Amino acid sequence: MFGRRKDLVYKVLATKKRAVALHKLSAELETPTPTLLKTVRELESEGLVEVFYGREKAAIMVRAKTLEDYI
Repeated sequence: MFGRRKDLVYKVLATKKRAVALHKLSAELETPTPTLLKTVRELESEGLVEVFYGREKAAIMVRAKTLEDYI
């Protein structure tokens, strides 16, 4: 079941094609932010997403890596 959640999060991020705030993604997926952050960190360790930490508002932005990033 956990693999499905990672797949779903990655697919949503890949379709957006730009960075998304973690709290907005959490609201869209109706998932608690700490749970989503854990999933995003696992995707980051697999090299599938990039995580950006904001300096001004302490925002966490997430963006999916796609084939376009490597071409």
